Amino acid sequence: MIYRVFYIAYTLLYPFFLLVSLPSFLIKMRRRGGRMADTWERLSFFRVPAEQEPTNVIYVHAVSVGEVFIALKWLRTMRAECDFPVVLATSTATGLQVARDAGIPNSRVLYSPVDIGWVVRRCMRRFSPRVVVLIEAELWPAQARICRHMGVPMVLLNARLSERSERRYAAVRRITAPLFSHLSALAAQNDQDAARFARIGVPPSIIRTIGSIKFDVQSSAPCRPRQEFQTILHHLAGKRPVVLAASTHPGEELLIADAARKNNAFALIVPRHMERRAEVVRDLSAAGFSPILRSEALPLPKNSGADTCYIADTTGELREWTALADIVVIGKSFLQIEGGQNPVEAISSRRPVIVGPHMENFSDLVAQLRIVDGIVSCTADELPQKIADILAHPQQSEERSERAFLATKLHNGATLRSLRLVQEFLLPVANS
Repeated sequence: MIYRVFYIAYTLLYPFFLLVSLPSFLIKMRRRGGRMADTWERLSFFRVPAEQEPTNVIYVHAVSVGEVFIALKWLRTMRAECDFPVVLATSTATGLQVARDAGIPNSRVLYSPVDIGWVVRRCMRRFSPRVVVLIEAELWPAQARICRHMGVPMVLLNARLSERSERRYAAVRRITAPLFSHLSALAAQNDQDAARFARIGVPPSIIRTIGSIKFDVQSSAPCRPRQEFQTILHHLAGKRPVVLAASTHPGEELLIADAARKNNAFALIVPRHMERRAEVVRDLSAAGFSPILRSEALPLPKNSGADTCYIADTTGELREWTALADIVVIGKSFLQIEGGQNPVEAISSRRPVIVGPHMENFSDLVAQLRIVDGIVSCTADELPQKIADILAHPQQSEERSERAFLATKLHNGATLRSLRLVQEFLLPVANS
């Protein structure tokens, strides 16, 4: 009864919320390079004629760039075994562009429909999915209800739940439990996540502990150094070590660049959101830095001084930059109340990793790395000294990086195990 009241209220209020947030969405979309013509897909109006669309697809729902990268990793593993048509739906302009640039064969990339009944139903009928694959935690009430009515199984992959999120869900368990009951399977990243999901009402019978696709180094092809990036860093950094500020949030660009400068190192900055480029340039310039934006494609200066830093404000290139760094400092971990970005790209590249005190989003992984002394943690004030210590003891840093790499073995094969789980729902349909 409580869930029914919630669903009615949600159905009535959600369109109003979308209308109020529309101006903000359009502004953000324009900043991130989105096009109005594509935005109509959010209402399930498509430029491609219906008869030219794929049907009986695997429908993958990945909201933002991080989830898209996980989905692409999973899809590449799937493509090595089968050629089922795929629809990859994402909610952001940057996510859409990354998905399109990936060029997954036999795939259709589109904006995910807003969670309004008739919009979702129109999309589902157009593509007739065999199974809906959700990445991480994107379970929406209208989509879940419609898939249940259409008999389409829904599988949640790479699911994780922090202690804080568990407390929030537990407070509204009478709503979350019926919502999660629409799932056919849930692939938790570890035993702790599995237990948390069970406590908020997910049926234990559908929970599998599979590991993290994101942390699955085994399924990641080795990243080859990109010649263009090597040339840029050789020109700007010279013989100085490169300190990569990875997926930074407000204030962290200056913090990490200043710590690098104190150690005569070169600061390479990859902001989490590229539309912040003007803000990042302003903050660094005010502190005496000479920032260079990759997006401007200007001629590189002939003489790069100690105050020069480089801002890679383009999408989908963090992995290639990480392969060329001497130290990687993880963003959203120093100045946030709760946060942390993914350190696994750096770990898989066997680079020394420094994180701040706020890695709540990856607390289980960080705890595992700390047990084997595979990661360096510090406060903002301690960061310059930690960088100095790593540079002064390269052998110790190399050994620490290797321990971190080996510690992720728990998740090796998670991508393939996730594929096998989804295939359990494909095979009966395929053979019918």
